[in-house]
Amino acid sequence: MPRIVCSWARSRRIELKTGKVQCNFDHFVAGTVTLAGDKLLLIREDGELIAALATPKEFRPISRAQLLPATVRSYPALANGKLSVRNERTLACFALR
Repeated sequence: MPRIVCSWARSRRIELKTGKVQCNFDHFVAGTVTLAGDKLLLIREDGELIAALATPKEFRPISRAQLLPATVRSYPALANGKLSVRNERTLACFALR
């Protein structure tokens, strides 16, 4: 099972058994990563959602959306196809289907 490791400006997907870097993706900065079926949902600190295919070979975004204004530091909640996110002033829920 690969693991996503995020640093200030670069994120990497690493194979836990071997420590081998499987892919890099730049400019993620800070945020959260949630596995939703066959997709990764990355919510950046600036409030942008990036949906990407969850594959061990590459990081390939398939869609982007600005959900909230910055600063988003809380973990999202995902249930029944709905994604709840909040920043310091707003709680919002989005249907992902």
